[in-house]
Amino acid sequence: MTPSQIITADCQQHGVDPAKVLTYVAKEIHDRKGSLMSAGNSILFLVNIGDHEVELHLFTQETPMQLMRSLPHFIEVIRSTPIKRVYGKADNPGIVQMLIRLGVHVEHSDKPKYNWMAKV
Repeated sequence: MTPSQIITADCQQHGVDPAKVLTYVAKEIHDRKGSLMSAGNSILFLVNIGDHEVELHLFTQETPMQLMRSLPHFIEVIRSTPIKRVYGKADNPGIVQMLIRLGVHVEHSDKPKYNWMAKV
């Protein structure tokens, strides 16, 4: 699947308008605030929110088992960058549990907009 197909399918599954999300993603990339990573049939969208801090959005069309194989790639790439903290608003607590099982020290966010964060 292409990144736009993965994002579209994920949005449709969560009742979100894919056109709005794709427009937002394209704008953030164009403005050099956002970037995409891919692994398997998953896309990780990173948005710069401050000094070495990013907001993460995961779009996936993988089973939990497949996702457990894709997440280490994202973690490895993020750890190789100057990023110091990542933030997210997980509507699926299973994703946070996967990150914890993969050795990510997930904490409650120090920013009210997000429900979790991790120091890189």
